[in-house]
Amino acid sequence: MRYLAAVGLLVLTSIVVWQGVAPVQDTPLTATSTEQAIMSSYVIDGRRTHFAQNGSATDVLEIDSATRWTETDRTELKGIRYVGQGNGGQRWQVEAAVGHFFENQNELALRDGVEIQELNQQATMTTDTMRLYMDDRRAEGLDPVTLTGQGSVTTGSSFELDLNTSTATLKGDVATHYE
Repeated sequence: MRYLAAVGLLVLTSIVVWQGVAPVQDTPLTATSTEQAIMSSYVIDGRRTHFAQNGSATDVLEIDSATRWTETDRTELKGIRYVGQGNGGQRWQVEAAVGHFFENQNELALRDGVEIQELNQQATMTTDTMRLYMDDRRAEGLDPVTLTGQGSVTTGSSFELDLNTSTATLKGDVATHYE
């Protein structure tokens, strides 16, 4: 009986010693369907410049931060500033607090206060959200919009904007007030 007790004590001591000297193995973390997506990339103070065939910069997208998640087709952006040019030399600046960039379509979905400035004519549009189609240089918004120009303020319930020709079309309940 003492022999079995000694063997049992020896086995127990061996297990305790082995636990103390064995390397710790980490189990890899994997996302389940109930967890959030995993971040695939992150950018701080980013700048993307698109060039024309003659080498001049046609549009610039600057962001404070961007987060790309796995398994998605979009990148979350914060602190967005887009500057582009129209066919006739028009200069546009679009700013928004947050939005999404769809790289495959080269589109921005902007929200939380969007301001669009035509810098040559000193006209400004403000709205809550809009979609900017950068390849086509056009935008559209389905939320109420205010267009402030030299001597007038025009409001509407939605809009379309052609950045190439500096043509803004306000739709639905359009009203203009002259100063």
